[in-house]
Amino acid sequence: MANRKQHIVELAAEVVYRQGFKGTSVDNVLEIAGVGKGNFYHYFRSKDDLGVAIIGEIEKWVNGAAGDELFSRSKSPRQRLRDYLTFIARQRHSDNHGDPLGNLLAELGDVEPFAKPLRRALESLIDRFEALVSEYAMERGSTVHARSMARAFAADIQGLCTIYKVEQDQLAFDEGLAQIEGLLESQAFQRVPVSQGQSSYSSSE
Repeated sequence: MANRKQHIVELAAEVVYRQGFKGTSVDNVLEIAGVGKGNFYHYFRSKDDLGVAIIGEIEKWVNGAAGDELFSRSKSPRQRLRDYLTFIARQRHSDNHGDPLGNLLAELGDVEPFAKPLRRALESLIDRFEALVSEYAMERGSTVHARSMARAFAADIQGLCTIYKVEQDQLAFDEGLAQIEGLLESQAFQRVPVSQGQSSYSSSE
């Protein structure tokens, strides 16, 4: 039973990533998943319920085994970032429908019941970036607003994915991702003042 539900979520996610949540009907999901309405409504109370499940899969990916492997602390901070950027490049070269999380944030980020799970998924990704930025700074005895830098990474990556979807310019996309890695070395580690009682390696916010 659980496998059938997971099967529907995974196939529905593919459709949603291609044509948007609002552009995806329950009938679209039934067709691609090969199930009837009775089966669908056995697992999901509504289309919105399915949408929340799709968002939950993104959060589980970031916090689960796949995210643990990409952001493993056994690797250097720079290697973690490089591995994530390589993963993003491969995904977008393959499908180029935009970043799944970025697409859903743009479409549903201020709409309930999706806003809260989307914020959790985004914060989970930012947490991953913040950890590697903080560690990178500590290794170099530098001061950095780690949370702000982590948010910038997330915004830049999702923005590049959106622009690539529109422009179809792979070279510009790849160059943009390479520049994100360069930010870790250049702009992030200029000395900045730190408020009293605040960690040198955390966000100033």
